[in-house]
Amino acid sequence: MKKFNFIIFPTYMLSIILSLSSSSWMMIWMGLEINLLSFVFILIKPLTYYSLESTMKYFLIQSVGSLIFLLTISINMIYFNEMSTINAILPPLALTLKSGMAPLHIWTPDILEKFNYFSFLLFITMQKLVPLFILYSSWMSLTPWICVCNLIMGSIGGITQSSIRKMVAFSSISNSGWMMMALSHSHFFFTLFFVIYFITNMLVVIYMKKTQNKWLTQIKPHQTQEKMFFYTLMLSLSGMPPLLGFLPKWMVIKKISIHAPIICLTSILFSLFTLFFYIKCAITTMMKFSEAIKWKMKYPSIKKPFLFFLLMNMFSPLLFVLLT
Repeated sequence: MKKFNFIIFPTYMLSIILSLSSSSWMMIWMGLEINLLSFVFILIKPLTYYSLESTMKYFLIQSVGSLIFLLTISINMIYFNEMSTINAILPPLALTLKSGMAPLHIWTPDILEKFNYFSFLLFITMQKLVPLFILYSSWMSLTPWICVCNLIMGSIGGITQSSIRKMVAFSSISNSGWMMMALSHSHFFFTLFFVIYFITNMLVVIYMKKTQNKWLTQIKPHQTQEKMFFYTLMLSLSGMPPLLGFLPKWMVIKKISIHAPIICLTSILFSLFTLFFYIKCAITTMMKFSEAIKWKMKYPSIKKPFLFFLLMNMFSPLLFVLLT
């Protein structure tokens, strides 16, 4: 525990800073490799069979992505201005493979399902920072296509899922497209979007760890407070107004609609798929409340932290809209 707190996690954070602040491709690659090794130690912190299996699969996939990225960068250094098509396509694909974004996202939901809670939170949030910034700064012409691909795959892929972790994984793929849209406008929008996205996902992970729920069917009908808390978080991730997750998406739509109307229309259209699935699950679970035996039910009082988050989540976007 002490080695983890004082060596591994600071190394993990420094690797992200190194990759984001470097101007050399080799330094960026070295930062990505340090990030991979430190994240592997975070994955195997509770040494179990599932953690070893997921760590091995994750390490092999990340190694393939790193080799493709290093190979194409080396070819670009040797044969300058030659094989432009390969050099333009392969490095972004390697970065999408490493970050679990579409179109190379097939491995993400199955492997994320076996991560521990802390590594699960880090992967859907912090692990996307470096690839997003590199994609935007170096391959700006390809980012609209990657953005649209993430929006489509993340929205459609979550419709058929009943696992909470897979739902959050596909939601992170969809939100990666939104973060790329925010990054294309300004760093302030991206920072605001990422902070709200990180806080919401952290609360989702805390809920999963506290209740030990992995499937939607495990949410009990009589757990009114837990049901409200979970579906408020999930609807906030999908951007349903007037919840907190609607605020950054509304700001992005307002600014992007003038410069990229097709991408803006695509993002709104496929957000409806995500909202439809979450609302359908929420209504189904809420209606099961009437099937429970009334005299065996215990009605827990709403705690102050939950009430505070619920009020903040619902009324802060409305206040911002009224002020602007």
